[in-house]
This record gives sequence, C-alpha cells and structure tokens, in this order.
Amino acid sequence: MEEITVLKYCRITDIGGRKHNEDAVSTITFEHPHGCFHLLIVADGLGGHAAGEVASKLAVIELTETVKRTIPQPETMTMEAMKTLLKEGFKKANDEICYQAKLTPERSNMGTTLVAALLRDDGTGVVANVGDSRAYLVGDKISRVTVDHSYVQELVDREIITEDEAFDHPDKNIVTKMMGLKDVEPDLYEVKLDENVLLLSSDGLSDTLRDVEIQAAVSGRLDEMCRRLVKAALARGAKDNVTVVLASR
Repeated sequence: MEEITVLKYCRITDIGGRKHNEDAVSTITFEHPHGCFHLLIVADGLGGHAAGEVASKLAVIELTETVKRTIPQPETMTMEAMKTLLKEGFKKANDEICYQAKLTPERSNMGTTLVAALLRDDGTGVVANVGDSRAYLVGDKISRVTVDHSYVQELVDREIITEDEAFDHPDKNIVTKMMGLKDVEPDLYEVKLDENVLLLSSDGLSDTLRDVEIQAAVSGRLDEMCRRLVKAALARGAKDNVTVVLASR
C-alpha cells in the first residue's frame, strides 16, 4: 500500500522592535482530487511604513493569486513546471509593486524581499527568493537553502569577511536585490524535506539568532517551534519584525 503523507505547516509574525509590522505572511493549500500543493510565503517590506507594508502585502497577494489561477493538476506538476509557476508569480508580484509605486509618489521607493516555497504533500518542491529573507532545512543539522541578495553576502562570497563576521556587520541590512526593481527574477532551489523541517523567515529572525541557535529551537510540535523561535528572537532584542513559517511531513 502506498504511504499517504500530509504536509503540515504553521506560521507566526510579531512586530518585534518596530512600531509597525511591515512583514507579510501566507500559508495556503490548493486541493486537487489526486493530491495537494502548499504555497508558503514570507515578505519583508522595505521603504518605510505604509510603503513597505503595501509592498509586502502586494507581493503575497499577487503571488498567491497567480498560483491559484494557473496551478495545473498534480500529475502534470513537474519540478520544472513548479519553477515556471513561481517565476511567473514573482514576475506578476514585481510588476504590480512597480505599477503601484508609480501611482503614488510617497511609495516611489517601496520594495520587499520575498521568499516562497511550493511543495507537494511528500515534501518535495521548489523554493524561490529575492532579497535576504531566508529558507532553511533544519534537522540533525541546519543548512541554508537560499543565498541572501545583500551587500554583506557579496563580501562573504568574495572572502573579504567570514560568515561569523557577517552576522555582526553594520551594513548587513543593505539588500542588493528586491521586489520593486525592474526585471527582477528569483533564485530557484529544489528541496526535499525528508525528516527535516523547512523554515522560511524574515531577517528579524536571522539577524538576531545564529544558525546554531535557530537549530536548537526546532524540536517538538510545529506550533511550539514557531513560538519558541520568535520568543528567542525577542528575548535577544530583535530590532525588526520577526516572521516564521515552518513545514514538515
């Protein structure tokens, strides 16, 4: 008999050290007669309150609606089809953010990071990202699925600074790629959860907790993990909004 697995997920967002929450988060399941797909999204708005909050919400709405409109039947949803679908969703989201920024002068500099996962029930799927919101796989070890689009990550890639130095770098909030710029395309990564937990988060978490500290908080039930991660970030004095999405089989 074929084993039936159901993907489980949870999400949480907290205002953290900000006056407003410019993060946006969504988790949604698309049901079909022969299976389900799960879309998990975290966006971190940039450009100040109102502008950043609008950009992150637009990104989540447009990506979700694009997937909802165009998702095919599960039997035809290959990895390549999933990548194409996420790329199209990111494009629609970026186009809408750029359009709305032109309409309203005070939102002219708005943008957002965006990280999303489209997963089958068996835990296989694709992660896409623009900016420095992250995806991790966490289990016996922790590994980053995504690579930050940031000034500090470029310094690490060029071996000017180490990963450890990057954590405390004064310019680690500078992103080099965001939704809201012309012709932005996401990086795409294939994932397979197996026994691991997939974590999506805004930089309110990753700027506050080191990877080993994040891994230490990922145990038990998913809802407990979500609360534990946010609580740990707040206890450490998180200066930004903190948003977490977790998924496991």
